[in-house]
Amino acid sequence: MSITFITLCALFLGFYVMLSRFKKQRKSFNFRVLSALVGGLMFGGAIQLTLGFNNEMLTGFTEFISIFGKGYIKLLQMIVIPLVFVAMISAIMNVDGGGALSKIAPKVLATLIFTVAVSAVVGVAAVYIFGIDANALVTTIGSNSDIHMREHSLASTQTSMESLGLSGLFLSIIPGNIFDMLTGSERTSTLSTVLFGMFLGYSILQVKKRRPEKVQNFIDFINAAKEVVLSMVREILKLTPYGVFALMTSFMMTNDLFALAEMGRFLLASYAAIFVMYAIHLIMVAVFGLSPIQFAQKTWPVLVFGFGSRSSMAAIPLNVQTQTERLGVDEETANMSATFGTSIGQNGCAGIYPAMLAIMAAQVMGMPIDLSFMLQLVAVIAIASFGIAGVGGGATFAAVAVLTIMGLDITVVAILVSIEALIDMARTALNISGSMLSGVITAKQNKTLDADAYNGEQTGEAEAIV
Repeated sequence: MSITFITLCALFLGFYVMLSRFKKQRKSFNFRVLSALVGGLMFGGAIQLTLGFNNEMLTGFTEFISIFGKGYIKLLQMIVIPLVFVAMISAIMNVDGGGALSKIAPKVLATLIFTVAVSAVVGVAAVYIFGIDANALVTTIGSNSDIHMREHSLASTQTSMESLGLSGLFLSIIPGNIFDMLTGSERTSTLSTVLFGMFLGYSILQVKKRRPEKVQNFIDFINAAKEVVLSMVREILKLTPYGVFALMTSFMMTNDLFALAEMGRFLLASYAAIFVMYAIHLIMVAVFGLSPIQFAQKTWPVLVFGFGSRSSMAAIPLNVQTQTERLGVDEETANMSATFGTSIGQNGCAGIYPAMLAIMAAQVMGMPIDLSFMLQLVAVIAIASFGIAGVGGGATFAAVAVLTIMGLDITVVAILVSIEALIDMARTALNISGSMLSGVITAKQNKTLDADAYNGEQTGEAEAIV
């Protein structure tokens, strides 16, 4: 056991002690997450600058911190399907009548699909405004064994999607075996869970109309199960600052900083597109006669959590709590928008990122990028946005899906995977903003929005759940 390993472990655990003290000092959850985020980036960057990239002395330390970083991700993955399942059933079965359901779901979906289409346009514009030349990027970065390995892995996904086709992609959403669906083994498992949860919730509603006494015990069970799952989520969310610090440290240690610098233009273009799309969210809020400042201030804590955790699914409880308690959205709409937003119409992962990569792939292949290509791209992105899982890595699958449908090469995806995690943090925050936007707009249209709660002063912390 080397002195380097012991020193790095001591520093790493020392920061964990500091995070624990922050909690005892009642520092806000956002403060702890941001501290872990910045601390991890600085610590990992300092290690690489001091010891170099791919230093063999770091192997043991990398494995050590992976227990904390990957362990946190595995916990989030563990709870995703149960959370989505009970949240969707509860959202549907607790709706006051089928008429209310028909007023909520279409408007939530319409908002999500509209915004993901707009985000695709923003992504395309970002490529041209920042003058990104994919051919120059491929030449600069070159090719190495890591990129070849990623290409091989992505190629298997592309082959699978090509065999399915667009109709097969839609049919794959319908679960053939609900028990297999609940294992989360397929890329479409999340949307399949949402679909089955909706169907089950709607069926419960029908029984409630005819013989409510027959289904009351099952309703009580689902509501109890939701509370238990939410309790599990709360315990996992408490680990977020520790998981984020480990993930950011590992990210900075295992990614060549010089390669990241070479991709800086794409990184800046991605963040610029995300900020522009967030500004469009605020404009849409204003168009519906609501204060964009209130929306930004009250949703900010949830966006910070999403930025650190890279999981819009894990943010469902915070998302719903913020909508109902701070934004005045009724519970049915909040539950539905938060749950739909994890697998449908994600503005960042399923909109901006695939659009940018599609344009870059077309540049590499020398394909003409005209109005017809643009319209087809936006339509494909809107359709393919159904079923993109709201966890880290979902954007890569979305990009492969869009490029496969468009008949484009996936080489550029393999090259940019190395910085995908850094962009994914902001994309996740935008995804969550889009889901909350759909809830607010739907509640406003249905006249179920509590204006006093929306415009009222903030009381307490939205992250009280953690």
